[in-house]
Amino acid sequence: MSRFIWFLLLLILPLISTKSQIASHWNTDSSYYFYQATDENLLSEKISFKQDLTKKEILDSIAHYLTDVFFVTSNKYYKEKIKIAVNVQKLTTIEVSKRNLYIATINIVDPDKICMGTYFQGSTGGRITFLMLVSNLIQPQLEYPLLDGVIILYNSEELKQLDHINLERLISEREIDNAVRRAITH
Repeated sequence: MSRFIWFLLLLILPLISTKSQIASHWNTDSSYYFYQATDENLLSEKISFKQDLTKKEILDSIAHYLTDVFFVTSNKYYKEKIKIAVNVQKLTTIEVSKRNLYIATINIVDPDKICMGTYFQGSTGGRITFLMLVSNLIQPQLEYPLLDGVIILYNSEELKQLDHINLERLISEREIDNAVRRAITH
């Protein structure tokens, strides 16, 4: 798995450094947001974290939010099922000359295997789930995003590409940039 991460980093590092050299970009906000995706929009709600929280603690808090707000198993099909949880498994720091890069490995724990048939099913459902996970975890509106990339596992296994979204690789902020920008400016 670690060779896979390093290989992907070799592919995205030029894109990250090129982006920061082009302009200061649009992301100069210093606020964190909880994002909620709908069929057509990504909505944002500004939140605050204590100043002394570590990056890992902030990520754990966001993962808890995703577990409790997005992956809700309260409808009639989920009676007596185990709750779906989002866990931050690992936070990797990569030291580069200008600033450190952060890659998180996130695991969606779904013992009853509800998630793939419900939250990732279809192009709309898959896109909503993708936006919820990635926008909340990366926080691309920050001057330096909370994460530079995220790897999403499902029950501790790498996800395969689905017809409508690709979750099998390192996901960076550029894949959600426009949706997040619209959510903050509207």
